[in-house]
Amino acid sequence: MAINFDSILNNARSIIRGEAPGAVKFLAAALMMLTVWVGVSFVHGRMEQSKIKLTTQEGRWRTLLLLADEYKALGPDQRRNSSSGNVDVPAVFAQVSERMQLGSRVNRITPDGRNQSVEINRLYAEELAELQKQLASRGVRFIAAELRALPAGNERLMTISAIIGPIN
Repeated sequence: MAINFDSILNNARSIIRGEAPGAVKFLAAALMMLTVWVGVSFVHGRMEQSKIKLTTQEGRWRTLLLLADEYKALGPDQRRNSSSGNVDVPAVFAQVSERMQLGSRVNRITPDGRNQSVEINRLYAEELAELQKQLASRGVRFIAAELRALPAGNERLMTISAIIGPIN
């Protein structure tokens, strides 16, 4: 049995042109089936995306519930200690700088919302470590800092520009 491609092409052309009997109904049915197939594929794809998003949201919700349960399990004293938003950052920095006798080496103290922007010159590495330790013990931390080291004889002096704020 030989396949005659010319006759197949001629028959296809006559169907597409609408010359064959029933060709218009056939083309309409094929176009309708193609439209339904595209619509079903589109809806199925959107449903899959929605399922993935729903699964992600359910995981986030479970995590949030676990965190809420852990917070409820904390005693009232632990809750007060865990929220350090009531730390007076400028007062703490003033106390620490006075205790460490930083005095004229504190070049700038500027409020920055809840935080403070500070610049301190001519600090030894040990003093910088002690400053960080003293601030942390009082509920204040370095949020961001720029540190410059300058040679001073055999040692290096540090200049620090930092933003300090409450520990969260």
